[in-house]
Amino acid sequence: MVGEFGTRNGGENSFLAIASRLIEFGWEMHAAIPPASDFATALEEIGIHIHPWMVHETDGSRKSQASVRSELATAIKTIRPKILHFNSLSTSRIGGPVARELKVSSLGYLRDILKLSKKAVQDVNQVDRLISVSKATRNWHVAQGIAAEKSTVIYNGVDTDTFCPRPINPKFNSHQIRDEFSIPTDAEVLLFVGQIGMRKGVERLVNSFLDMAASRPILHLLIVGKRHSTKQEAIDYENKILASAHRSPFSNRIHWLGRRTDVPEIMRESTILVHPARQEPLGRVLLEAASTGLPIVTTRVGGSAEILNQPFDHLLT
Repeated sequence: MVGEFGTRNGGENSFLAIASRLIEFGWEMHAAIPPASDFATALEEIGIHIHPWMVHETDGSRKSQASVRSELATAIKTIRPKILHFNSLSTSRIGGPVARELKVSSLGYLRDILKLSKKAVQDVNQVDRLISVSKATRNWHVAQGIAAEKSTVIYNGVDTDTFCPRPINPKFNSHQIRDEFSIPTDAEVLLFVGQIGMRKGVERLVNSFLDMAASRPILHLLIVGKRHSTKQEAIDYENKILASAHRSPFSNRIHWLGRRTDVPEIMRESTILVHPARQEPLGRVLLEAASTGLPIVTTRVGGSAEILNQPFDHLLT
């Protein structure tokens, strides 16, 4: 598996959801990803061998495409895999020509809806098979020139033992999240889970909450996630949202949780998941909320309607 980032977001968690099962079926798995990262640690914990590979220098600048391809080719020659799995659109573009040159079978995982140059399309088309996370994602890329005959749709999987409704048994009826943030047990809790960024529409959520807060005194907002981009525009975007929230007399009802490992429990203590994304190939958090039994309000973008406009059981099979 080839991954560009060491952070654990939707695409990384989707891979982790199936990796242990593949190992059970007898696959020996290796990963070319940034070492000493959250994703690397999670992979190592289930027995996947890590091979350091990074597209960025230590100072954060991006390496040349020739350099990252050369380093990837070296890793592939060392590992000698039967199948290469490129875990993103970006790594599919980087690795497609490398896999073709080394004559190694390859899969590309398309979980982004982005405009591609003609050269990028040519590079991705050198991958043998392409998996899109939704019909919307596949249709977008096919319209750009990605080979339709190579591409299929496989929805993300969800661990329904982890993301499940709260047990009826009263002894499990805890309110630890509400207690942690001094939220009354009768409060209405809006929940957002995702990166703090313009694509996720976080400013829409905060502005809407502030508009409603005066007339709904028991309304609270939980924001789970953080900003990953180091671009100045992303930093300015986050700072503007924070400043707007802090100026409000209702800022004490907006709770910034950062990254959390107890998202299933947070979902079970929330009232509604709000996902105001501007673009979403297939929101994994929507699947997780549905599996938990948490009502959802989301924008009709990308693959979101594919989750909510059909029986959920179909997506779990």
